[in-house]
Amino acid sequence: MTSQENTSTKDLHILIIEDEILVAENIAKILSKQGDFIFSIAANEKDALKIFKNNPVKLIVSDIHLNNSADGTCIVKKIQSEHWVPVIYISAYTDKSFLDSALETEPVVYLVKPFLERQLLVAFSIALNKIEKFEMDNAVAKPSGRELQIIALLTRGFNSRDIGNILFLSEHTIKTQRKNLLKKFDVASTYELIALAARLKWVKNE
Repeated sequence: MTSQENTSTKDLHILIIEDEILVAENIAKILSKQGDFIFSIAANEKDALKIFKNNPVKLIVSDIHLNNSADGTCIVKKIQSEHWVPVIYISAYTDKSFLDSALETEPVVYLVKPFLERQLLVAFSIALNKIEKFEMDNAVAKPSGRELQIIALLTRGFNSRDIGNILFLSEHTIKTQRKNLLKKFDVASTYELIALAARLKWVKNE
């Protein structure tokens, strides 16, 4: 099922992983009320991974239990190992083991069948916000090697003098580079810079 481009959600490709075709088509019908999107439907792991490989999927709506296939959470984990894609789960399964596995993929929401149309639309709106935030984050230029060193040391609690000693630079040079970093990444404080670095995984947690 293919629809035309929507100006507010350009090229939004939604992968629906569901082995009941009527359910999958109903999900697509509901989401179509929010705009003209591109939908692909997969009933099993092979088809889902093929669609993901050949299309710029930006959102997944997935069932958990699929007949004659790996479960939905396993498929989503394989997809997310390539790059992050938000997921909405829709399933009749509420066992703790299923929920724990689903939570590992950081879903937007876990809807229990039968779900209300309004519930799906609210989850979809949240997913769109996550997609927008993710794409904005990815548009931010990554710091240079030296800038990453300074950010990493700031994250560890070092002040400008300490950082200068570690990097064999003057305290004045470090202070200047810190000001430049705030301006470059449009943040108001070192705290916000560190938070941005953590969110975009510029530095590793120790």
